[in-house]
Amino acid sequence: MSSELATRELHTCMGLNSCQNAGYSGKNECAGMGDCATAVSHPCHTLNACKGQGGCGIFGTTEELCYPGENVCRYQGSCGVPILNSRFMAQGPNKGRSVWLLARARFEIKRTKNGEEIGNSPLPFGPTEEFVNNLRGTTGKDYSSCAQSGNRACSYINDKIERKIAADIRVAAMEVKSKLLLPETLLTCPKDNE
Repeated sequence: MSSELATRELHTCMGLNSCQNAGYSGKNECAGMGDCATAVSHPCHTLNACKGQGGCGIFGTTEELCYPGENVCRYQGSCGVPILNSRFMAQGPNKGRSVWLLARARFEIKRTKNGEEIGNSPLPFGPTEEFVNNLRGTTGKDYSSCAQSGNRACSYINDKIERKIAADIRVAAMEVKSKLLLPETLLTCPKDNE
């Protein structure tokens, strides 16, 4: 196990950290206010290095998709990390809905149930790829993985600017719809992943 895995709180995305200064930059004031994933980045299903490092989205069972970032063991995660705002579930009753919003809602429910404090996430729908690039000091790096709404590679629009505009519109619509349907999304998943 690398020293990073042994010494850091590992979580799959922005707003899913359980401690102060446990976001990617180490500069958050409270649980739930971290700026990005600390889990070892990986692109897809079962490629996670540890417990709790799988996102979710396209691959996995419908039940697995109910628990983004809650896999119980290495190689059991259901998709890549970080969970960008454009990630959606590709099957089951929550098909087409935001993975990040579900992960954040489940995180808030658990903390509230345990009487633990939680702060606001830096962004209301999770990180954009541009946000992650800026935070990590990279330019144009592709942090997307399977099941990205608005994936630039999955479009028939040749002009890059027009393609990005169309993708951003699809993502914004998915975010709004997912927020409205979040109570229903939570009802389709069992209450505990135990």
